[in-house]
Amino acid sequence: MSYLTRELKPYFEKGLAPLIDTIAKLKVHPNLLTVLGLVFVCVGSYLLFLKSYLLSFFFLLIGALCDALDGAVARKGKYDSSFGAFIDSLTDRFSDAMPFVAIALSSQDRILTFLSIMAIVLSFGVSYARARAEGLGYELKVGLFERTERWIVLLIGILFEEIFLAIVLLVIGSSITLLQRVYTFMKISRR
Repeated sequence: MSYLTRELKPYFEKGLAPLIDTIAKLKVHPNLLTVLGLVFVCVGSYLLFLKSYLLSFFFLLIGALCDALDGAVARKGKYDSSFGAFIDSLTDRFSDAMPFVAIALSSQDRILTFLSIMAIVLSFGVSYARARAEGLGYELKVGLFERTERWIVLLIGILFEEIFLAIVLLVIGSSITLLQRVYTFMKISRR
């Protein structure tokens, strides 16, 4: 788990505790939040494709918040299940890809298009490395640039219309994280 995620997640969930409590009391199923998060990300990605950056930022932010809340609501409402975790991970991959697809398809800059595609591939590589290690019975929660950091960089880049810089940072950060995970797995699997 990254430093940012490990250190800030308890404060984030504590700050949103009243919202989490309300959603749990209303018996909103966390899988609904997961699917809503994906819908908001798809809408935000389409707006990003149209270069409507501010609206895109808000929809992507709401989608990311739904995704951040679904696990806490599942734990609070005692809805946590293997199926919920599976759906969450699956929709996360689509949510991770959609903004980069929008950027790649809307860009006239071939370098930005290429880097956006690289950002998709590398973010999937980072997630897959962890999932595959866990499938082999190892824990691999290391990395400088995990999903939370990638989303923060992307959202800031969209908000300030610094898409190219954000994508470059995402490619570099994801590459470093992927290498960290490969190296760490190599060490722990040899023990």
